[in-house]
Amino acid sequence: MSTKSPDWMIDEAGKDSFPASDPPAWGSSRAAPSQASVEALEDQVTNKVKRYRTPALLGVLGLVAAGGLFIGIRYLRNR
Repeated sequence: MSTKSPDWMIDEAGKDSFPASDPPAWGSSRAAPSQASVEALEDQVTNKVKRYRTPALLGVLGLVAAGGLFIGIRYLRNR
């Protein structure tokens, strides 16, 4: 009777194929983007621009208003 476990063949095959058991590298230098991935990226960029447009405009408007208020107060004091 053999003292080896029933899975000895699987263990031996795993040891013999060690270098080939490494997973393939992700990505490829020759891979080209698909139309769907390009459109998805363009949509993300467009959404980011839209998301920051309003707060940026409100910030500029607030700075202009604060500057105008400051200039107006200085004008009234020097009068």
